[in-house]
Amino acid sequence: MSDQSPSLYGSQPEAPRPQAPGLLDQILGVFTSPVELFQRLNKAPSWGWAMGILIVSALILTVIWGLKVDVDEMLRPMLERNPNVPSGQVDMIVDMQKKFILPFGILGALFGTAAAMTLVALFYWLIGKALPEAEAPSYPQALSAAVVPGLVKLPHLLLIAIICLVRPVGGLTPDKIAPTSLGYFLQVESLKVHALLYSVDLFYLAEAGLAYLALRHLLRMKTVGALICVLLPMAFGIGLRVFGAK
Repeated sequence: MSDQSPSLYGSQPEAPRPQAPGLLDQILGVFTSPVELFQRLNKAPSWGWAMGILIVSALILTVIWGLKVDVDEMLRPMLERNPNVPSGQVDMIVDMQKKFILPFGILGALFGTAAAMTLVALFYWLIGKALPEAEAPSYPQALSAAVVPGLVKLPHLLLIAIICLVRPVGGLTPDKIAPTSLGYFLQVESLKVHALLYSVDLFYLAEAGLAYLALRHLLRMKTVGALICVLLPMAFGIGLRVFGAK
């Protein structure tokens, strides 16, 4: 027996499935109409192309930066301040890092980016199932919410790559190259405070704001759940940066 409702003209045709927004729609949407974009992704999750372009962008930036960075200038001051590193081993460690920093960076860009997004999506999915505003989200929806807001960082990655190409990098890490954070403009003696200032970056704050909108409109998560999902990873990332500063 058919599940379709009969009519004078036979069975009603099934409504077409919503079409997922393409990559260009997603890139434009995060800047112009994020709420509408995330509402569309709720009905038709899509994350593959967004993840792909973020991985490729990170890979290109890593290669450009890795070929330009002065590893000695970047690592020697940190190693010399570390009381656990004997002074006689500093040169050996720097020489070793010169050989491996680019290969490890490439591996991190290729696999670390995807792994981080996958873990964030799992976190979103678990919190979304615990604190749904309506229907509990699916994992593809959670993965879309974890990946698509990151598209807002594409101009930032491009800007850093251009700066690396047109001027010397010295010993700066990529997060310290572009003039988009407080740490770029405010110089303080405390390394931990300086690391905290670098965490106050325009594009990372924009990504956090978009993540909140995605959690509310794509995953349909309660406000408290969305805040947990945004603030906990942010606090974890800032803590790693601050307490790892030496």
